[in-house]
Amino acid sequence: MSTINGKYGRVFNGKSFQDVDPTLSTHDTNQPQPIPSKLITNDNKSNTIFVSIPQFRDGKRCAQTLHKLYTSATNPDRVYVGLIEQIDAEESTCLQEYCALMGYKMSHHEAGIIHKAEKQMDYDNVMNDCPRARDQIRSVRFHSLGAKGPVYARSFVRKLLGNEEFCMQIDAATDFSQGWDTLAIQQWKSIKNEYAVLSNPPLHTTEKQRKEKNGVMNAEVPRQCSIKIGSEGVPLFGNSADGKAIGLESPLLSTAYSPSFAFAKCHLETTVPHDPFAVQLLETEKYPHYARLFTRGYDVYTPTVNIVYKDNIILHPLHHTAGHGESGEKKWPKNDNERRDAHVRMKILLNIHHGITSSELAMLGGGTGVGISGKINNARANLGIYGLGKRRTLDQLLEFTGISLSSSSSEGGEQHGNDGEGCANPKWVAYDASISPKANLYDGLGKANDLDLDPEFPLRTLPDASSKEYDHMSASSSVVGDGSSMPNVQQKGRRSISTSQEEISSDVPYSIIFLLWSIGLCIWYRMYVGGSISTGGSSRRTRMKRGTTNRQQVRDISRKPPRPLMERTMLKNV
Repeated sequence: MSTINGKYGRVFNGKSFQDVDPTLSTHDTNQPQPIPSKLITNDNKSNTIFVSIPQFRDGKRCAQTLHKLYTSATNPDRVYVGLIEQIDAEESTCLQEYCALMGYKMSHHEAGIIHKAEKQMDYDNVMNDCPRARDQIRSVRFHSLGAKGPVYARSFVRKLLGNEEFCMQIDAATDFSQGWDTLAIQQWKSIKNEYAVLSNPPLHTTEKQRKEKNGVMNAEVPRQCSIKIGSEGVPLFGNSADGKAIGLESPLLSTAYSPSFAFAKCHLETTVPHDPFAVQLLETEKYPHYARLFTRGYDVYTPTVNIVYKDNIILHPLHHTAGHGESGEKKWPKNDNERRDAHVRMKILLNIHHGITSSELAMLGGGTGVGISGKINNARANLGIYGLGKRRTLDQLLEFTGISLSSSSSEGGEQHGNDGEGCANPKWVAYDASISPKANLYDGLGKANDLDLDPEFPLRTLPDASSKEYDHMSASSSVVGDGSSMPNVQQKGRRSISTSQEEISSDVPYSIIFLLWSIGLCIWYRMYVGGSISTGGSSRRTRMKRGTTNRQQVRDISRKPPRPLMERTMLKNV
């Protein structure tokens, strides 16, 4: 075991150890300071947590994760879950598997329409009796054939997030330290930064027992240090941590981010929403997402202890030749065109010109800018909320992470990663707190001509869910302790969340959808097919009138506003 020598902790960057030196990374007193953190209440039992879990045909492991999530929490009553389920029609959902673990399993039902009603009744009874299924677990689900990768799945968080205070994102196969909820909140509060994000690549679940031997948590935590340049020219974080932090006195500022564990205030989800157009991507989207966090004023920190653990056994990779499981290989449908388009989108976000063709720019709404730089600026402006923010610049990000993206010979210089350098003592980058974290890089410049729409959060009524900025204190204000000076809308939002739990938690089974579709088909047949046989010539006049009405409806529809984000997600090929 490594010896802890540094007073404030040590960091191994994959090659050597360095002592953590707070004097090198603390905030310059002559510069603006981080915005102080605030809580609705200082009572840890009252701080609600929303946990988002996407799962792809992995219901059994997901159910185990749900079970551990609640049994390991200090206060499970404050933990709400958002499941994004991508499954086959005949597979059990994560929620059904969870209820079965809790002793509420659905009976076997014969196939056929005549058994649909009894199956539906059985499902409703299980959901009503299963602990937390109705009140604390919400879900959206769609067929696995419509899956487009983890980033696309996480974008559906917008449909499930309510007025919870904290948000945590994890993978479907995750384990937890005992009392993880209290531990995460205490770690976040100790940073004293409203825009702090706890994130690091989790240890494998097999390490949990060794790290928590005799109930004492070992203060050795994975930390990602190196950043490499991928084959597409986009910076990449490793799939697993290449470094570690030992004996940290407090959470340590980081130059990396892991989607397998991230814990922050929920305004992170509304300010930096997951990009529904970053489809078919695994590693390539991580650094661009970190860039969006950084430029909007968020700071990532490595916690002092392990909060979650991950089962790293890959059951359904995007590109894998070997089969797995009883039904063979499980993977979402591969689409190389979509994947290529998403890679181009990541390059545009980071202003990487190399390898982008004019036809690709035109397809992404490159606009009428002069030259490739002008068209890329148009395309970057069209990213809107899915692009960079205004609080910090791209140049500041590159300097902070120690890399270069100057990949074009005309720009001079060469692209390079950081080889893990500067991992122990990154210096916090100041920003103007008067700039909204939701301000987009090209706002007000008139360059956007096909702007991606902001997502809607129908269950969240707090200011950050709309176009308004999250209501925070200035750096000179004192921290709110009891929530007495919090805006009324926030207090009202917290109380009203319980009224919306049952509405969203009730999943509509496929049987109901099929039944409604069948009824509609019968009505259509009677009106348009059956009626034409019995009414003869008069039906032709009726159809002519209907045709006129339908054409009028088409004209009316063409005047309607653009489709919402949900429909654009399904229809726009990016």
